[in-house]
Amino acid sequence: MRRIVCLLMILCVSSCSSSHLKSKPNPSQSYKSWPYPIPCRIQDGENPELFMMTLGDVDTTLAQGVYDPVQDKVTLKDGTVKEHYYRDILGVTYYKPIDKTHFPLPPSGWCTWYYYYYRITAQEVKRNAKWISENLKDYGAQFVQIDDGWQRSPNDTRDWTHVHQEYFPDGMADVASYIKSVGLIPGIWLAPHGQSNRTVVDANPNVFLRKEDGTLDEDRRRWEGLFLVDPSMEESLKYMEDLFSTLCEWGYEYFKIDGQPPVVREYSQKGSFMKNPTDNTNELYRKTLESIRKTIGPDRYLLGCWGIPTEGIGIMDGSRTGGDIVLGWGGFQTALRAVMAYYYQHNIVWYVDPDVMVLRSPLTMEQARVWATLQGLTGQALMATDRMMDLSEDRVEILRRVYPAVDIRPLDLFPAQRNKKIWDLKINHMGRNYDVVGVFNFDENATEQMYLKWADLDLPTDKPIHVFDFWNKEYLGSWQAGMTLDMSPTSCRVLTLLPSNDQIQLISTNRHITQGWVDLISLKYDDANKTYSGKSRIIKNDPYEVRFVFPRNNNYAIKSVTARSTDGILPVTFANHQGWAAAKIHSKNTTEASWEVKFESTDIYHYPAEAPASLRLERVGLDGADLTWSEQYYLNVGYQVYLNGELLGYTPKAAFPLRGLDPKVNYTVGVETVWEDGTTSRNKAEQTFSIESMAPRQMSLNQLTPSSSGGRMGGRMRGFTGRRMGGAGNQTISVGEKTYRNAILTNPGMEITYDVKGLYDSFSAMVGIGDDSSSDNGVEFIVMGDGKELWRSASLLKADGLKAVNIEITGVKSLVLRAESQTDEAGERARGQQRRGRGQRNLIQAAWIDATLALN
Repeated sequence: MRRIVCLLMILCVSSCSSSHLKSKPNPSQSYKSWPYPIPCRIQDGENPELFMMTLGDVDTTLAQGVYDPVQDKVTLKDGTVKEHYYRDILGVTYYKPIDKTHFPLPPSGWCTWYYYYYRITAQEVKRNAKWISENLKDYGAQFVQIDDGWQRSPNDTRDWTHVHQEYFPDGMADVASYIKSVGLIPGIWLAPHGQSNRTVVDANPNVFLRKEDGTLDEDRRRWEGLFLVDPSMEESLKYMEDLFSTLCEWGYEYFKIDGQPPVVREYSQKGSFMKNPTDNTNELYRKTLESIRKTIGPDRYLLGCWGIPTEGIGIMDGSRTGGDIVLGWGGFQTALRAVMAYYYQHNIVWYVDPDVMVLRSPLTMEQARVWATLQGLTGQALMATDRMMDLSEDRVEILRRVYPAVDIRPLDLFPAQRNKKIWDLKINHMGRNYDVVGVFNFDENATEQMYLKWADLDLPTDKPIHVFDFWNKEYLGSWQAGMTLDMSPTSCRVLTLLPSNDQIQLISTNRHITQGWVDLISLKYDDANKTYSGKSRIIKNDPYEVRFVFPRNNNYAIKSVTARSTDGILPVTFANHQGWAAAKIHSKNTTEASWEVKFESTDIYHYPAEAPASLRLERVGLDGADLTWSEQYYLNVGYQVYLNGELLGYTPKAAFPLRGLDPKVNYTVGVETVWEDGTTSRNKAEQTFSIESMAPRQMSLNQLTPSSSGGRMGGRMRGFTGRRMGGAGNQTISVGEKTYRNAILTNPGMEITYDVKGLYDSFSAMVGIGDDSSSDNGVEFIVMGDGKELWRSASLLKADGLKAVNIEITGVKSLVLRAESQTDEAGERARGQQRRGRGQRNLIQAAWIDATLALN
């Protein structure tokens, strides 16, 4: 192989040694030596929308137990022990704790693929690398990874011995050398188990799979190449070593190896083709990875790609977990599904990569912030993919606030069954215990008023919580119990939540979405002299802002600010507001600066609050109501809402969502107007109601949002990836060449659960197979009630049209609609394609039409 490489390749001139530019933890962050026991949840708590992460040594009562990564054991608070949790319960066969010795943090950088695709050139790589070096390197961007296209020739797209002469005329070593010259780390993509160049294959006769008759196993449908490496041969391992030795000699230190799960699958299917067959083809596959690791050493990053190659755990440093994204909101949803399904692996067994982050148009600025927030709050591998020098300043500003990826780890060690809307990152840093909470509206059409309940986040309910909006750079006040947020379609808010301690408090910094973790080196507060002092890392020409909040009943103002670095005294500015203040430090160089902020007392402006009037209630589903009232003419900052005398929280507008109610209970809701210092109107507006009294006698099931929806695969549930499968709202389908507009759609092997609260007596619907279904396997429709089967259809084919279901459900609380195929192999294959973002979307559409709940 080395002889063939030398004959066909461009001259290799770069050193094999690693550049050691990888991110190092902030010394102020008091790292423990991984692996160590961590708090965990193994299932959802009271709020199913809550998705939890930790940064630092966090203690929370929401943890259901402790996970010991060395023993792979969960010990719950009640004493229950779950042995081999990842290996046996989560199905991670080759479980091993991530080795953080060589890569203490996930990679942060840039990937060529989703802008240039196959048409990447050396010139464009260098332009982007130069821009990143000048604009993002100081923020933590390090890697420049060249994707598919560098090796392409007219006939051999999977030939790793050929460099594209037009696009990379000076060879790959030249590009790697340039990337290093600007202080970055070069990376390269390939699918090393495949090969398409027959000359290379013929020169290595004992390397590739052959049929029983000795002829090569050539498959033009094989994505990773016409020919597949035979892992049972020592010559194959030598082939891998030679290939990666060449890539190392070129100077590459980050390797993205694609097509891995298909390789594993083919090995299991074609074990008989191997020269030395075995029943354990996974072990043979791992030997190929071990040969790669042996060659590249521990200081070069190895990323598995295409699906989830868990057979590589313990050898790979990281893994792609999502399908290929697309440009637009659909691409974000692909990344979101990957996070929900596989984030539990991140920073436990390897670094998770949900694919790249796209920020360019046609994404709106709000959507760009949503994508950046997904990355920033989870700490996963962070790779941009736009043509960097073309991004607007506003979009570059978003990039700055999420680079680099930091040492965030999941608290939730289980796959999520829904696209959760409340992401809680709990941080413990330098004596500061605070939450950075992302609140999301993923819907493309509907605005939503969302309610954050402090108790759901394990925040104190007996004291005010300071709230700072990170992306909008504004203080939202200090409120008890909870608050509401108005969320426009495809948007998010990132809130810093800090319990008040009746002193001046530092609530936020502007450097990074974690708000202090990346930049603060030291921090001290002198309450007697009302003075904060600290030391921070500051980026050149990026004004560094520290934000302070004050107790409700005592307002302060910044009196003076001083800052100094090795360059001398630094320019400062500051701004005072009611309830909070901010100081900015300016530096022409990236540096460490010591600073001091002194405060003095000042007055509070107060406007008397008037009681609201005209309460109105509108039922939502079977356990909620939207409360509204008349907007006030005179000044106020919002309202406080009570239910049966208990404070629910604050809302800035004349509306509040009431959810999770018992439909058969009578409630009294009260509303009072509130001012910034917590003073309220003398009187409340009140109204008594019950959900049952507002419920209609007949209701379309499409008016309810499912409590869960997913597929029953391998005993574990996974969320839908098809278009609008199992969602709320009317969906359209054609059955028997007739169109129906009030349908609920599923795929075989999937089920949808509705909480119907025991309010209705009967359920009726028409069931059938959609005309667009590309498979004609028989499908059985099943209705479950509180865990018991209530009805099952005969096996229906597309030609059978619609069949009626009309059953009694008196007292049923949990209603499940399920579809099962007699031969679900095709459905499973389709779901695999969905997860990769490739192939046909739905082989079978199972429809529940005019699904209706009714009272007798």
